[in-house]
Amino acid sequence: MTHNSIKILKTISNLIVLLVLSSSLFAQNENDAVRLAVPGIITDARSLGLGNSNMTRSGDYSAMLFNPAGLALSTTSQLSGSFYYRYFQNQSTFFGNNASYKNSSTELNQLGYLYKAPTTRGSLVYGFGYQKDKDFSSSLSFNGFNPNNNSMIQDLTDKNDDVPYLLGLSYPLFLNDEEYLGDTTVIKGRLGQSGEILEEGGVSRFSFGAGVELAEGVYIGGSINYLSGDYRNDRKYYEDDNNNYYQEQTDIGDPNTVDFQTFFFNDEISWNMSAWEYRFGFIIDWLDFIRVGGSTKLPTTFRIKENYYFEAYSQFDRNYFIDILPTDSRVEYEIRTPLEFSLGVSIDLRLFHINAQATFIDYSQMKFSGNLDQSIIRENNRVINSYFKGVLNYNLGAELKIPFTEIRARAGIMYYTSPYIDDPQNFDRVYLTAGAGIMAGNALKFDVAYSYGFWDTYSDNYGTNQSRVFQEISSHTILITTTIMY
Repeated sequence: MTHNSIKILKTISNLIVLLVLSSSLFAQNENDAVRLAVPGIITDARSLGLGNSNMTRSGDYSAMLFNPAGLALSTTSQLSGSFYYRYFQNQSTFFGNNASYKNSSTELNQLGYLYKAPTTRGSLVYGFGYQKDKDFSSSLSFNGFNPNNNSMIQDLTDKNDDVPYLLGLSYPLFLNDEEYLGDTTVIKGRLGQSGEILEEGGVSRFSFGAGVELAEGVYIGGSINYLSGDYRNDRKYYEDDNNNYYQEQTDIGDPNTVDFQTFFFNDEISWNMSAWEYRFGFIIDWLDFIRVGGSTKLPTTFRIKENYYFEAYSQFDRNYFIDILPTDSRVEYEIRTPLEFSLGVSIDLRLFHINAQATFIDYSQMKFSGNLDQSIIRENNRVINSYFKGVLNYNLGAELKIPFTEIRARAGIMYYTSPYIDDPQNFDRVYLTAGAGIMAGNALKFDVAYSYGFWDTYSDNYGTNQSRVFQEISSHTILITTTIMY
Protein backbone atom coordinates (compact mmCIF):
# COMPACT_ATOMS: atom_id res chain seq x y z
CA MET A 1 0.00 0.00 0.00
CA THR A 2 1.39 3.41 -0.94
CA HIS A 3 1.92 6.44 1.28
CA ASN A 4 -0.95 8.28 -0.45
CA SER A 5 -3.30 5.34 0.01
CA ILE A 6 -2.55 5.23 3.71
CA LYS A 7 -3.10 8.96 3.99
CA ILE A 8 -6.47 8.74 2.22
CA LEU A 9 -7.60 5.84 4.39
CA LYS A 10 -6.55 7.52 7.60
CA THR A 11 -8.25 10.75 6.58
CA ILE A 12 -11.47 8.83 5.96
CA SER A 13 -11.04 7.45 9.49
CA ASN A 14 -11.69 10.98 10.73
CA LEU A 15 -15.31 10.28 9.80
CA ILE A 16 -15.39 6.63 10.82
CA VAL A 17 -13.17 6.12 13.87
CA LEU A 18 -14.32 9.31 15.52
CA LEU A 19 -17.95 8.36 14.97
CA VAL A 20 -17.49 5.18 16.97
CA LEU A 21 -14.87 6.85 19.17
CA SER A 22 -12.71 3.86 19.93
CA SER A 23 -9.90 6.32 20.63
CA SER A 24 -7.43 5.61 23.42
CA LEU A 25 -8.26 9.02 24.84
CA PHE A 26 -11.19 7.46 26.63
CA ALA A 27 -12.42 3.98 27.35
CA GLN A 28 -14.67 2.57 30.00
CA ASN A 29 -12.55 1.29 32.88
CA GLU A 30 -12.57 -0.06 36.43
CA ASN A 31 -13.00 3.43 37.91
CA ASP A 32 -16.52 3.54 36.45
CA ALA A 33 -17.43 0.46 38.49
CA VAL A 34 -15.86 1.89 41.67
CA ARG A 35 -17.91 5.06 41.25
CA LEU A 36 -21.11 3.02 41.50
CA ALA A 37 -19.94 0.52 44.14
CA VAL A 38 -18.54 2.83 46.84
CA PRO A 39 -21.38 3.62 49.32
CA GLY A 40 -22.74 7.15 49.45
CA ILE A 41 -22.89 9.14 52.68
CA ILE A 42 -25.99 11.30 52.11
CA THR A 43 -28.79 9.95 54.31
CA ASP A 44 -30.83 11.98 56.80
CA ALA A 45 -29.50 14.43 59.41
CA ARG A 46 -29.97 12.13 62.42
CA SER A 47 -28.11 9.25 60.76
CA LEU A 48 -25.32 11.41 59.33
CA GLY A 49 -24.73 12.99 62.75
CA LEU A 50 -24.25 9.44 64.08
CA GLY A 51 -21.72 8.57 61.35
CA ASN A 52 -24.41 6.60 59.46
CA SER A 53 -24.25 3.94 62.16
CA ASN A 54 -28.04 3.79 62.43
CA MET A 55 -28.60 0.18 61.39
CA THR A 56 -30.24 -1.00 64.63
CA ARG A 57 -31.85 2.21 65.92
CA SER A 58 -33.37 3.95 62.90
CA GLY A 59 -37.16 3.79 63.30
CA ASP A 60 -37.51 6.30 60.46
CA TYR A 61 -37.22 6.51 56.68
CA SER A 62 -33.43 6.03 56.79
CA ALA A 63 -34.11 2.33 57.48
CA MET A 64 -34.63 1.98 53.72
CA LEU A 65 -30.88 2.60 53.30
CA PHE A 66 -29.44 0.83 56.34
CA ASN A 67 -31.74 -1.99 57.40
CA PRO A 68 -35.43 -2.27 56.38
CA ALA A 69 -36.19 -4.12 59.62
CA GLY A 70 -35.71 -0.75 61.33
CA LEU A 71 -38.97 0.46 59.81
CA ALA A 72 -40.81 -1.63 62.41
CA LEU A 73 -39.12 0.36 65.20
CA SER A 74 -41.22 3.41 64.36
CA THR A 75 -43.91 4.12 66.96
CA THR A 76 -45.85 6.53 64.69
CA SER A 77 -46.57 7.27 61.06
CA GLN A 78 -44.09 9.82 59.72
CA LEU A 79 -43.50 12.27 56.89
CA SER A 80 -39.91 13.44 56.49
CA GLY A 81 -37.96 15.67 54.14
CA SER A 82 -34.26 16.57 53.87
CA PHE A 83 -31.99 18.77 51.81
CA TYR A 84 -28.21 18.99 51.76
CA TYR A 85 -25.34 21.26 50.78
CA ARG A 86 -22.06 19.65 49.69
CA TYR A 87 -18.76 21.44 49.07
CA PHE A 88 -15.89 19.54 47.40
CA GLN A 89 -12.26 20.72 47.21
CA ASN A 90 -9.27 19.09 45.53
CA GLN A 91 -5.69 20.21 46.26
CA SER A 92 -3.45 18.76 43.53
CA THR A 93 0.32 18.45 43.10
CA PHE A 94 1.70 17.97 39.58
CA PHE A 95 5.48 17.94 39.00
CA GLY A 96 5.94 20.21 42.01
CA ASN A 97 3.17 22.66 41.13
CA ASN A 98 0.16 23.04 43.42
CA ALA A 99 -3.38 23.86 42.30
CA SER A 100 -6.83 23.92 43.85
CA TYR A 101 -10.25 23.38 42.32
CA LYS A 102 -13.70 23.15 43.89
CA ASN A 103 -17.40 22.75 43.21
CA SER A 104 -20.58 22.41 45.23
CA SER A 105 -24.18 21.24 45.06
CA THR A 106 -27.43 21.86 46.94
CA GLU A 107 -30.44 19.57 46.52
CA LEU A 108 -33.50 17.99 48.09
CA ASN A 109 -32.27 14.54 49.03
CA GLN A 110 -35.17 12.90 50.85
CA LEU A 111 -38.96 12.86 50.83
CA GLY A 112 -40.28 9.80 52.62
CA TYR A 113 -43.44 8.52 54.25
CA LEU A 114 -43.93 5.77 56.84
CA TYR A 115 -47.34 4.29 57.54
CA LYS A 116 -47.74 2.42 60.82
CA ALA A 117 -50.49 -0.11 60.23
CA PRO A 118 -52.94 -0.89 63.05
CA THR A 119 -52.03 -4.17 64.76
CA THR A 120 -53.21 -5.97 67.87
CA ARG A 121 -49.70 -7.14 68.67
CA GLY A 122 -46.24 -6.20 67.48
CA SER A 123 -45.56 -3.68 64.76
CA LEU A 124 -46.06 -3.44 60.99
CA VAL A 125 -44.76 -0.37 59.17
CA TYR A 126 -44.70 0.38 55.42
CA GLY A 127 -42.46 2.96 53.85
CA PHE A 128 -42.11 4.56 50.44
CA GLY A 129 -40.47 7.65 49.03
CA TYR A 130 -37.48 9.29 47.36
CA GLN A 131 -33.85 9.39 48.50
CA LYS A 132 -30.64 10.68 46.88
CA ASP A 133 -27.66 8.97 48.47
CA LYS A 134 -24.81 9.40 45.96
CA ASP A 135 -23.41 12.74 44.79
CA PHE A 136 -20.65 12.49 42.16
CA SER A 137 -19.67 16.17 42.30
CA SER A 138 -15.88 16.51 42.18
CA SER A 139 -13.21 18.56 40.46
CA LEU A 140 -9.53 18.58 39.55
CA SER A 141 -7.13 21.19 38.14
CA PHE A 142 -3.42 20.72 37.38
CA ASN A 143 -0.65 22.61 35.58
CA GLY A 144 3.05 21.79 35.36
CA PHE A 145 6.07 21.00 33.19
CA ASN A 146 6.74 17.32 32.53
CA PRO A 147 10.52 17.11 31.93
CA ASN A 148 10.44 13.44 30.95
CA ASN A 149 10.41 11.76 27.55
CA ASN A 150 6.67 11.10 27.41
CA SER A 151 3.43 12.86 26.54
CA MET A 152 -0.17 12.18 25.62
CA ILE A 153 0.81 12.72 21.97
CA GLN A 154 3.41 9.96 22.20
CA ASP A 155 1.13 7.64 24.14
CA LEU A 156 -1.59 7.89 21.49
CA THR A 157 0.91 7.58 18.64
CA ASP A 158 2.39 4.42 20.17
CA LYS A 159 -1.12 2.94 20.08
CA ASN A 160 -1.58 4.03 16.44
CA ASP A 161 -4.49 6.18 17.58
CA ASP A 162 -5.72 8.43 14.77
CA VAL A 163 -6.08 11.60 16.83
CA PRO A 164 -2.39 12.73 16.62
CA TYR A 165 -2.32 11.85 12.92
CA LEU A 166 -5.44 13.84 12.13
CA LEU A 167 -3.99 16.81 14.02
CA GLY A 168 -0.69 16.73 12.10
CA LEU A 169 1.29 15.58 15.13
CA SER A 170 2.31 12.15 13.82
CA TYR A 171 2.87 10.48 10.47
CA PRO A 172 2.98 6.90 9.11
CA LEU A 173 6.12 4.81 8.63
CA PHE A 174 6.52 2.39 5.70
CA LEU A 175 8.77 -0.47 4.73
CA ASN A 176 10.03 0.04 1.18
CA ASP A 177 7.39 2.76 0.70
CA GLU A 178 4.67 0.12 0.60
CA GLU A 179 4.15 -1.82 3.85
CA TYR A 180 2.63 0.28 6.62
CA LEU A 181 4.53 -0.20 9.89
CA GLY A 182 2.72 2.21 12.18
CA ASP A 183 2.80 5.86 13.18
CA THR A 184 5.63 7.88 14.68
CA THR A 185 6.10 11.41 16.00
CA VAL A 186 9.00 13.82 16.35
CA ILE A 187 7.62 14.98 19.70
CA LYS A 188 9.60 13.40 22.53
CA GLY A 189 8.16 14.82 25.73
CA ARG A 190 9.39 17.89 27.66
CA LEU A 191 6.01 19.60 27.41
CA GLY A 192 3.87 21.72 29.65
CA GLN A 193 0.78 19.74 30.67
CA SER A 194 -2.39 21.15 32.18
CA GLY A 195 -6.05 20.36 32.48
CA GLU A 196 -9.33 20.50 34.33
CA ILE A 197 -11.83 17.76 35.14
CA LEU A 198 -15.31 18.51 36.43
CA GLU A 199 -17.68 15.74 37.54
CA GLU A 200 -21.37 16.08 38.32
CA GLY A 201 -24.39 13.87 38.90
CA GLY A 202 -25.67 11.35 41.39
CA VAL A 203 -27.89 8.35 42.09
CA SER A 204 -31.42 8.60 43.50
CA ARG A 205 -33.72 5.85 44.65
CA PHE A 206 -37.49 5.39 44.69
CA SER A 207 -38.21 2.88 47.41
CA PHE A 208 -40.93 0.69 48.86
CA GLY A 209 -40.33 -1.37 51.97
CA ALA A 210 -41.89 -2.95 55.03
CA GLY A 211 -40.75 -3.91 58.50
CA VAL A 212 -42.57 -6.24 60.86
CA GLU A 213 -42.10 -7.39 64.45
CA LEU A 214 -42.30 -11.19 64.14
CA ALA A 215 -42.11 -11.80 67.87
CA GLU A 216 -41.42 -9.61 70.84
CA GLY A 217 -38.09 -7.90 70.16
CA VAL A 218 -37.51 -9.66 66.79
CA TYR A 219 -37.84 -7.55 63.63
CA ILE A 220 -37.38 -8.31 59.94
CA GLY A 221 -37.81 -6.20 56.82
CA GLY A 222 -37.12 -5.76 53.15
CA SER A 223 -37.11 -3.03 50.53
CA ILE A 224 -37.28 -2.78 46.75
CA ASN A 225 -35.46 0.23 45.31
CA TYR A 226 -35.52 1.57 41.77
CA LEU A 227 -32.26 3.46 41.21
CA SER A 228 -32.02 6.23 38.66
CA GLY A 229 -29.23 8.70 38.05
CA ASP A 230 -26.88 10.56 35.81
CA TYR A 231 -23.16 11.28 35.62
CA ARG A 232 -21.09 13.77 33.64
CA ASN A 233 -17.30 13.99 33.33
CA ASP A 234 -16.00 17.03 31.41
CA ARG A 235 -12.23 16.90 30.79
CA LYS A 236 -10.05 19.57 29.15
CA TYR A 237 -6.38 18.74 28.52
CA TYR A 238 -3.47 20.73 27.04
CA GLU A 239 0.11 19.98 26.04
CA ASP A 240 2.25 23.05 25.21
CA ASP A 241 5.77 23.43 23.86
CA ASN A 242 6.58 26.25 26.26
CA ASN A 243 10.35 26.03 25.68
CA ASN A 244 10.23 25.84 21.85
CA TYR A 245 11.83 22.40 21.58
CA TYR A 246 9.92 21.46 18.43
CA GLN A 247 10.65 23.83 15.56
CA GLU A 248 10.69 21.13 12.88
CA GLN A 249 7.80 19.88 10.78
CA THR A 250 5.66 17.35 12.70
CA ASP A 251 3.78 16.01 9.64
CA ILE A 252 6.03 15.21 6.69
CA GLY A 253 3.05 15.73 4.38
CA ASP A 254 2.10 19.19 5.65
CA PRO A 255 4.73 22.00 5.54
CA ASN A 256 2.54 24.18 7.76
CA THR A 257 3.11 21.92 10.78
CA VAL A 258 6.29 23.72 11.89
CA ASP A 259 6.93 25.18 15.34
CA PHE A 260 4.44 23.07 17.28
CA GLN A 261 2.80 25.06 20.06
CA THR A 262 -0.32 23.37 21.52
CA PHE A 263 -2.25 20.12 21.54
CA PHE A 264 -5.73 20.34 23.10
CA PHE A 265 -8.70 18.05 23.50
CA ASN A 266 -12.00 18.22 25.30
CA ASP A 267 -13.90 15.01 25.90
CA GLU A 268 -17.11 14.62 27.86
CA ILE A 269 -18.80 11.46 29.02
CA SER A 270 -22.41 11.53 30.17
CA TRP A 271 -24.48 8.69 31.60
CA ASN A 272 -28.11 7.91 32.18
CA MET A 273 -28.34 4.88 34.44
CA SER A 274 -30.93 2.70 36.13
CA ALA A 275 -31.04 -0.42 38.31
CA TRP A 276 -33.18 -2.44 40.71
CA GLU A 277 -31.76 -2.93 44.20
CA TYR A 278 -32.98 -5.30 46.95
CA ARG A 279 -32.22 -5.06 50.68
CA PHE A 280 -33.16 -7.37 53.57
CA GLY A 281 -32.44 -7.20 57.27
CA PHE A 282 -33.17 -8.21 60.86
CA ILE A 283 -32.93 -6.67 64.34
CA ILE A 284 -33.05 -8.44 67.71
CA ASP A 285 -33.49 -6.82 71.12
CA TRP A 286 -31.13 -8.41 73.59
CA LEU A 287 -30.85 -7.85 77.37
CA ASP A 288 -33.29 -4.91 77.20
CA PHE A 289 -30.54 -2.36 76.44
CA ILE A 290 -28.67 -3.97 73.53
CA ARG A 291 -29.80 -4.41 69.94
CA VAL A 292 -28.02 -6.42 67.28
CA GLY A 293 -28.87 -6.53 63.61
CA GLY A 294 -27.73 -7.35 60.12
CA SER A 295 -28.64 -6.43 56.57
CA THR A 296 -27.78 -7.51 53.05
CA LYS A 297 -27.80 -5.60 49.77
CA LEU A 298 -27.86 -8.03 46.86
CA PRO A 299 -25.56 -7.51 43.85
CA THR A 300 -26.98 -4.70 41.73
CA THR A 301 -26.70 -4.37 37.94
CA PHE A 302 -26.69 -0.84 36.54
CA ARG A 303 -27.74 -0.34 32.92
CA ILE A 304 -25.68 2.49 31.50
CA LYS A 305 -26.65 4.59 28.48
CA GLU A 306 -23.50 6.51 27.65
CA ASN A 307 -22.87 9.45 25.34
CA TYR A 308 -19.30 10.43 24.52
CA TYR A 309 -18.41 13.86 23.08
CA PHE A 310 -14.99 14.76 21.68
CA GLU A 311 -13.24 17.69 20.01
CA ALA A 312 -9.56 18.59 19.58
CA TYR A 313 -7.13 20.92 17.86
CA SER A 314 -3.41 21.48 17.33
CA GLN A 315 -1.71 24.87 16.90
CA PHE A 316 1.51 25.70 15.07
CA ASP A 317 3.47 28.79 14.03
CA ARG A 318 1.62 31.67 12.31
CA ASN A 319 -1.59 30.60 14.11
CA TYR A 320 -2.02 27.56 11.91
CA PHE A 321 -4.70 25.29 13.46
CA ILE A 322 -5.87 21.78 12.63
CA ASP A 323 -9.25 20.87 14.14
CA ILE A 324 -11.16 17.70 14.80
CA LEU A 325 -14.74 18.86 14.74
CA PRO A 326 -17.04 18.01 17.66
CA THR A 327 -18.27 14.43 17.43
CA ASP A 328 -20.27 12.20 19.72
CA SER A 329 -21.23 8.55 20.00
CA ARG A 330 -23.54 6.36 22.08
CA VAL A 331 -23.17 2.95 23.67
CA GLU A 332 -25.09 0.88 26.22
CA TYR A 333 -23.58 -1.58 28.68
CA GLU A 334 -23.93 -2.94 32.23
CA ILE A 335 -21.93 -2.71 35.46
CA ARG A 336 -22.65 -5.05 38.35
CA THR A 337 -21.78 -3.86 41.86
CA PRO A 338 -21.07 -6.42 44.60
CA LEU A 339 -23.11 -7.79 47.47
CA GLU A 340 -22.86 -5.88 50.77
CA PHE A 341 -23.32 -7.49 54.17
CA SER A 342 -23.51 -5.45 57.39
CA LEU A 343 -23.63 -6.27 61.08
CA GLY A 344 -24.41 -3.72 63.78
CA VAL A 345 -24.97 -3.27 67.49
CA SER A 346 -26.36 -0.46 69.62
CA ILE A 347 -26.27 0.10 73.39
CA ASP A 348 -28.99 2.15 75.09
CA LEU A 349 -27.87 3.73 78.38
CA ARG A 350 -31.02 5.88 78.66
CA LEU A 351 -29.44 9.33 78.22
CA PHE A 352 -26.56 7.98 76.11
CA HIS A 353 -26.64 5.72 73.04
CA ILE A 354 -23.71 4.11 71.24
CA ASN A 355 -24.04 2.63 67.73
CA ALA A 356 -21.47 0.61 65.77
CA GLN A 357 -21.53 -1.38 62.55
CA ALA A 358 -19.25 -2.96 59.97
CA THR A 359 -19.95 -3.64 56.29
CA PHE A 360 -18.15 -6.15 54.08
CA ILE A 361 -17.85 -5.41 50.35
CA ASP A 362 -15.78 -7.53 47.94
CA TYR A 363 -14.91 -5.11 45.15
CA SER A 364 -13.25 -7.88 43.12
CA GLN A 365 -16.82 -9.05 42.34
CA MET A 366 -17.59 -5.96 40.23
CA LYS A 367 -18.22 -6.88 36.60
CA PHE A 368 -18.71 -5.31 33.16
CA SER A 369 -21.03 -6.80 30.53
CA GLY A 370 -23.28 -5.76 27.66
CA ASN A 371 -22.60 -4.13 24.31
CA LEU A 372 -19.07 -2.86 24.87
CA ASP A 373 -16.25 -4.19 22.73
CA GLN A 374 -15.50 -7.64 24.15
CA SER A 375 -11.79 -6.84 24.50
CA ILE A 376 -12.68 -3.89 26.78
CA ILE A 377 -15.00 -6.07 28.87
CA ARG A 378 -12.36 -8.79 29.25
CA GLU A 379 -9.61 -6.32 30.19
CA ASN A 380 -11.77 -4.44 32.68
CA ASN A 381 -12.89 -7.63 34.38
CA ARG A 382 -9.28 -8.88 34.46
CA VAL A 383 -8.12 -5.65 36.11
CA ILE A 384 -10.97 -5.80 38.64
CA ASN A 385 -10.12 -9.40 39.55
CA SER A 386 -6.38 -8.63 39.85
CA TYR A 387 -6.28 -5.24 41.60
CA PHE A 388 -9.34 -5.06 43.86
CA LYS A 389 -10.05 -6.63 47.22
CA GLY A 390 -12.70 -7.26 49.83
CA VAL A 391 -12.87 -4.56 52.52
CA LEU A 392 -14.54 -3.78 55.84
CA ASN A 393 -16.08 -0.33 56.27
CA TYR A 394 -16.77 0.94 59.79
CA ASN A 395 -19.37 3.32 61.23
CA LEU A 396 -19.45 4.50 64.83
CA GLY A 397 -21.75 7.04 66.47
CA ALA A 398 -22.97 8.30 69.83
CA GLU A 399 -25.98 10.34 70.92
CA LEU A 400 -26.46 12.22 74.20
CA LYS A 401 -29.84 13.42 75.40
CA ILE A 402 -29.19 16.65 77.26
CA PRO A 403 -30.97 16.41 80.63
CA PHE A 404 -34.15 18.45 81.15
CA THR A 405 -34.36 19.32 77.43
CA GLU A 406 -35.56 17.74 74.18
CA ILE A 407 -32.14 18.27 72.57
CA ARG A 408 -29.92 15.43 71.35
CA ALA A 409 -26.23 15.97 70.59
CA ARG A 410 -24.51 13.55 68.21
CA ALA A 411 -21.06 12.67 66.89
CA GLY A 412 -19.71 9.93 64.65
CA ILE A 413 -17.06 8.63 62.29
CA MET A 414 -17.16 6.71 59.00
CA TYR A 415 -14.15 4.80 57.71
CA TYR A 416 -14.32 3.55 54.10
CA THR A 417 -11.35 1.37 53.17
CA SER A 418 -9.90 1.87 49.67
CA PRO A 419 -10.90 -1.00 47.37
CA TYR A 420 -7.50 -1.12 45.59
CA ILE A 421 -5.10 -3.83 46.80
CA ASP A 422 -1.94 -1.68 46.88
CA ASP A 423 -3.36 1.64 48.14
CA PRO A 424 -1.75 3.07 51.30
CA GLN A 425 -3.83 3.88 54.36
CA ASN A 426 -4.09 7.59 53.54
CA PHE A 427 -6.19 6.61 50.49
CA ASP A 428 -8.96 5.35 52.80
CA ARG A 429 -11.90 7.74 53.10
CA VAL A 430 -12.55 9.16 56.57
CA TYR A 431 -15.61 11.21 57.52
CA LEU A 432 -16.02 12.95 60.87
CA THR A 433 -19.59 13.93 61.71
CA ALA A 434 -21.52 15.97 64.26
CA GLY A 435 -25.17 16.83 64.65
CA ALA A 436 -28.08 17.78 66.86
CA GLY A 437 -31.82 17.23 67.03
CA ILE A 438 -34.71 18.80 68.89
CA MET A 439 -38.33 17.78 69.43
CA ALA A 440 -40.94 20.55 69.09
CA GLY A 441 -43.86 19.06 70.98
CA ASN A 442 -44.85 15.47 70.24
CA ALA A 443 -45.30 15.78 66.49
CA LEU A 444 -42.41 17.76 65.01
CA LYS A 445 -38.68 17.06 64.97
CA PHE A 446 -35.76 19.01 63.50
CA ASP A 447 -32.30 17.53 62.90
CA VAL A 448 -29.11 19.00 61.48
CA ALA A 449 -25.76 17.35 60.74
CA TYR A 450 -22.32 18.20 59.41
CA SER A 451 -19.74 15.89 57.84
CA TYR A 452 -16.08 16.55 57.04
CA GLY A 453 -14.42 13.98 54.78
CA PHE A 454 -10.79 13.68 53.71
CA TRP A 455 -8.59 11.26 51.75
CA ASP A 456 -5.72 11.17 49.23
CA THR A 457 -5.65 9.72 45.74
CA TYR A 458 -3.95 10.13 42.37
CA SER A 459 -4.83 9.99 38.69
CA ASP A 460 -2.77 9.26 35.58
CA ASN A 461 -3.37 11.35 32.47
CA TYR A 462 -1.97 8.44 30.43
CA GLY A 463 0.23 5.41 30.98
CA THR A 464 1.36 4.46 34.49
CA ASN A 465 3.12 7.07 36.63
CA GLN A 466 4.21 9.11 33.60
CA SER A 467 1.91 12.09 34.08
CA ARG A 468 0.54 11.56 37.58
CA VAL A 469 -1.53 14.07 39.53
CA PHE A 470 -1.46 13.63 43.32
CA GLN A 471 -4.62 14.81 45.07
CA GLU A 472 -5.67 15.74 48.61
CA ILE A 473 -9.47 15.71 48.71
CA SER A 474 -11.81 17.19 51.27
CA SER A 475 -15.59 17.39 51.35
CA HIS A 476 -18.03 19.24 53.58
CA THR A 477 -21.69 18.22 53.82
CA ILE A 478 -24.50 19.93 55.72
CA LEU A 479 -27.83 18.10 55.96
CA ILE A 480 -31.12 19.29 57.48
CA THR A 481 -34.15 17.03 58.08
CA THR A 482 -37.67 17.82 59.23
CA THR A 483 -39.99 15.05 60.42
CA ILE A 484 -43.72 15.21 61.14
CA MET A 485 -45.10 12.40 63.32
CA TYR A 486 -48.73 11.50 63.90
